[in-house]
Amino acid sequence: MSDYPFITPMEALQKQAQDQGDKLAFLYLEQGEVEADRLTFAELDAAARRIAANLQAIAKPGERAMLIYPTGLDFVKAMYGCLYAGIIPIPTNPPGRNRSAARLEAIAKDAQATLGLTTPAFLQLFELYRDALPELDALHWLEHERLESHGDREYQPIEAAPENMAFIQYTSGSTNTPRGVIISHGNLSYNRHVIKQGRQRELADDSVILTWAPLFHDMGLLVGVFQGVYDGNPSILMSPIAFIQKPIRWLQAIDRYKATLTGGPNFGYNICLNKIPLEECVGLDLSSWRLAFNSAEPVRADTQDQFAQKFSPFGFKPEAFHPAYGLAEATLLVSVVGGYPKTAVFVANRDELEQGHIKPGDPSDKNHSQELVNCGPPMCDLEVAIVNPHTLERCPPDEIGEIWVRGGNIAEGYWNNPEETEKTFRAYIKNNGAGPFMRTGDLGFMHEGHLYITGRHKDLIIIRGRNYYPQDIEHLVQSIHPSMRPGSGAAFSVKVHGHEQLVVVQEVKEDLRGEKTWEDIIQEIRFAIAREFGIRAYCVVLIQPGTLSKTSSGKIMRSEMRQLYEDNLLEIVASWKAPW
Repeated sequence: MSDYPFITPMEALQKQAQDQGDKLAFLYLEQGEVEADRLTFAELDAAARRIAANLQAIAKPGERAMLIYPTGLDFVKAMYGCLYAGIIPIPTNPPGRNRSAARLEAIAKDAQATLGLTTPAFLQLFELYRDALPELDALHWLEHERLESHGDREYQPIEAAPENMAFIQYTSGSTNTPRGVIISHGNLSYNRHVIKQGRQRELADDSVILTWAPLFHDMGLLVGVFQGVYDGNPSILMSPIAFIQKPIRWLQAIDRYKATLTGGPNFGYNICLNKIPLEECVGLDLSSWRLAFNSAEPVRADTQDQFAQKFSPFGFKPEAFHPAYGLAEATLLVSVVGGYPKTAVFVANRDELEQGHIKPGDPSDKNHSQELVNCGPPMCDLEVAIVNPHTLERCPPDEIGEIWVRGGNIAEGYWNNPEETEKTFRAYIKNNGAGPFMRTGDLGFMHEGHLYITGRHKDLIIIRGRNYYPQDIEHLVQSIHPSMRPGSGAAFSVKVHGHEQLVVVQEVKEDLRGEKTWEDIIQEIRFAIAREFGIRAYCVVLIQPGTLSKTSSGKIMRSEMRQLYEDNLLEIVASWKAPW
């Protein structure tokens, strides 16, 4: 850490307010188009001081505050206000999404939160469910207008050491109940340097950050709320709903504000491919876009290459793509790479891959090879180890294993959960005693110093001793017919008469397009899986739109879908099951 100077977000904001106070810090686009709110660095610093003074009058440093806001600058001000006051903010997804009220209740209880910071509209909504949500009802609620009000109170500056807690980031819970990741000021400061190193091809005096990722999610929070303040860049915010409803808004905002750094999960690029007609792109200029990060879910080479092909006539440069790997337990980022004219991949022999081994495949033999995307070298002095998740021994170079990481941005552990903290953050490699490492639960391998991701350990499908990654099967299914909803399928295995069998559950769109029946499409899915992967699907289920279980950040909850399948609770449009 000695080579990476320690600086808190409070110090960074105060420095920006002093050195370039009149410079734009944040701009919020209503519906992704209309300039609804803006803040200079000096205005944000002043707002954070007012909020901190009001918080200090009613709470002690170290108390936890839930931040329940829609995308917007009130969230940004509340976040910095809490940090200025020494209050521990907990960014959470606002009500309105699936199961969000129950999730908020669980987080409030787990975090032992005492404060709730929100808008009048959300506070009014909570009033309707007060009896059903006792943990939320017990919070000291503060409407934002009151929180930011002027008064006689004077802000008392605090000092934060690297080991002091900055905030608690609750995981999305794609495979587990959401857990509170403890992010220290030391983690934040180190992660600042990690991201800055990842920005080496983009960071300049004219840099502009743009994000549509949810601000309660680690990607939206660290890139959209913190990094611009650290590096002195403007940050343009738009809501994920505005993007999903009309994805051209994202690209138009890049053009309008000459954004240099923006990106999202792989599905965001897919949405642009599928939902933006070329006629909407007339006059579009994407030449300012120097870093297009792709992270938070498996990165697909075909998505990136098709995106580059479609949008290069409008100034997009393929070398702007930066596939990355990160997770909340690492504050945000572990590895990233960019600058290639075409997506950098390792072409693996599929037969060996299914056995858990890495060997080069023949790129011309699509049936027996698979492309795995290069996610770059570990940033700064982060160390990545590939470890057998069962024996806890370091894997040979040609073997897939669990990704373990250690370094300055690895979180302190899970809030109020010593057992999971010990299991996840205190891992040691058995054959050499190296550690402690943080176990990510993700599978992958290192090749020539770069990291490649193959899937989640808990989601891995093992049939007759061979390994299959659910995201590959899901991607294939969604390519079969236009009526399959992209990014809305789950592949998993169930035990039938003592043997693991493949089940595929896939959302459909509102209407069946073309002359084919649902039964025709199911048959095509079965044949495609058999042809592509050499296995038989035991059951294929097409379900109603919007009924697939996802986390608050959009990740597929495969274990929950398996449970719904086994409990016969799926909202079925059509299905097929193999006779046994």
